[in-house]
Formats: sequence, C-alpha cells, structure tokens
Amino acid sequence: MGKPVMIKVEHMEGSESVEVKSAMTGQSLMDHINTTLQMPENKLYSFQYNDTKDHEAFIKLEKKILSQDLNKKEDPIVLQFKAKFFPESVNDEIKTNVIQRLFWKQIKQGIVEDTIYCPPELCVLFAAQAMQFEHGDYDASKHGPGIVKADKELPARVLGQHGLSPEQWEERIKNAWAKLVGTPRETSIMDYLNIAQDLEQYGITYFEVTNKKGTRLWLGVHNLGMDVYEYNNKVTPRLGFPWGEIRNISFNDKKFTIKMVNKDAPDFKFYSPRFKVNKRILALCVGNHQLFVHRRRQQAAGELLQEDRATLEAKLRKTKEQLLAIRQDLESVKDKSKMTRDDIEHVKNEEQGMDKFKTMKKAQSGDAKRRILDFEDLEEAEC
Repeated sequence: MGKPVMIKVEHMEGSESVEVKSAMTGQSLMDHINTTLQMPENKLYSFQYNDTKDHEAFIKLEKKILSQDLNKKEDPIVLQFKAKFFPESVNDEIKTNVIQRLFWKQIKQGIVEDTIYCPPELCVLFAAQAMQFEHGDYDASKHGPGIVKADKELPARVLGQHGLSPEQWEERIKNAWAKLVGTPRETSIMDYLNIAQDLEQYGITYFEVTNKKGTRLWLGVHNLGMDVYEYNNKVTPRLGFPWGEIRNISFNDKKFTIKMVNKDAPDFKFYSPRFKVNKRILALCVGNHQLFVHRRRQQAAGELLQEDRATLEAKLRKTKEQLLAIRQDLESVKDKSKMTRDDIEHVKNEEQGMDKFKTMKKAQSGDAKRRILDFEDLEEAEC
C-alpha cells in the first residue's frame, strides 16, 4: 500500500489539508468536504486540479484520487472545490445557505477577475449587493471611508475605463448600497445570482477548436447545449446546438463527432489537438447533457418553480431603473477608447434588443443540417 499524501483542498471560504490514502476515491473526499462544510450532497460541485501538463481537469469521483493524473511534483497537491456544472435556475437548484454563499463567491470572483464579462453599471450594483451581504444595511455613521475597496469589487477593465479615484468609486458603490436598505443579507446574494445567471458568459466553459478548414474557433459548453464562437468574440455565439438536438458525442484522438437526433442531419465534427483536454470536453458535455435531461424530467413532474421570463422581467424592472441611473452617471466619465471587444459586442447586442437567450436562440435558428454546413464554411477572415 502506498504512502498517504497530504492534499490541500481550497474552497471559496478557506482551505483544509486532507491525508489521502491510496484507496481513497474522489467521492470519499467529496463526502468528507461536504461534512466539513455542512453542505448537502449535490451534483454541481467537484474538485478541479492542474494535471502534469498544467491543463485544468476535474477529479473523477468514482476513481481513486492518487491514480489520477495529478501533478505529484506539487507540494502540497492542491485541489479546488468549486462548481463544475452551473444551475439553469439558481432559485430551483441552490437552496441551502452554504451552497448559495460558495457559489456566489465563485461567480463574484469570475466577474471581478473578468472571466465572466459584466457591463460597468452592473459591476457597481453587484459591488453594492456584496456590501449588503457582508455588512447589512448601509449606515453612514458605521460605514466610513475605506470600507469599500473598489479594486476588490470591480474588474480592472471597469476601473481603467473610467476617470474615477478609489474614493469616487466608493461613493458610487455606497449610493447603490444605500438603495438596498431592508434587503436581507441572504436575499442580496440570491438577487445577485438571479441577475448574473443571465450574463452572456455565465456558466460557459470555452475550448479552442477548429473546423475541417482549420479555422480557429471557440466551443462553449454550458447547461443548455454547446455553442460555437468566432475566435475574437466570446460574447455572441455564431452557431448553437441545444442538448435536445444531440444524440451522441464521441471523439477519436483529435476529432469529435456529434450525432444529431435528426438522422437527416450530417455529423457535426470539430477538432481539438490535446487528448487530455478532449477527455475533459467529453466529460463536461456528458455531465451537462445528463443534468439537462434530469431537469426536464423534474419540470415534467412539476418539481421546479420555472418562473417564466415575464415574471422575472417584472421582478427586475426596479433593478433596471437603478442600472440605468448608474450607467448614465458612469457614461459621463467613461473613456470609450478603452472599450474592449467584449464591451463593444455587449453594447451592440443591447442596442439590437438582444440578450443572452435571444442571441442563443438566433444561433440555434434554422435546421441542424444548415448550421453544421455553416460551421464547416466558417473561415478565419470572418472571425
């Protein structure tokens, strides 16, 4: 029997060192961490690590941890306990306080680090909601200068685009915070997540792929399907394939083959050069597809709330008014020459009345055969 190995498990609220013996499976470690965090078992979370080639991967829960491709030169070996899959509706799928907190902190980190694109006015509102969660109602007598650290709450992109000092950012975030008076702390982070789940890049894992012509593209895998993005645009999908259209996914070396439910449609084929990354693409597709099917069964059985878009829009109307006021204020100090491609693409979609779901629906329009042929025809000049 091999010698036990100390592994450091990091999560959004700290870390824990765990002695891992040779026979310990990923599921055993999951049970241990769930118990430690007082977190119920759920299908969203897993352990991310960097393999021997420094590619991101997730532990296979059914297998022994030390038999997997961990970078054993690391001392200690580090696993990140985080959401691997993302809920379609946070209200339906994230119901306990500990999961709400951990998931919110993961999404917030993605927004602040700019791996999830978020427009400036919404970044300010999110910062205010974070303050409401952490400190409760704003009170000028208690919450003096310096309580808001703009560089910890806002993406560097947003800070760099606006001619504001840290003190001026703090004033704006406090103004938005004051408008949240009376909002329970737990409600503030669920309000945050209910808005964040509609961001274009929420819950999408991107992989660099090519078509048969060798055109560089991004494949975005998420809870509703897989989308294809032009190489310089991760905001608006060019083509989309919902899970309900997909019958089978497989890969052989560098080539993926997606078989459609509609047998008249040709196979959707794309190429990805790294075998280990391809195993991750397949696992992520299979896991998301299984969750998609599970959610549809729950819907059919009436187990999910499934608020319609009209209801959600009514709830967000007041928020939209607040966002408009924040935007108008920020526009006066914005340097538009510093707008990124993501900014420009988001503004263009907004001006056309398009949101995440409308752009997704547009990318999925037409029959599968046409979309697959369009994918084959994409060239670098278009991207």
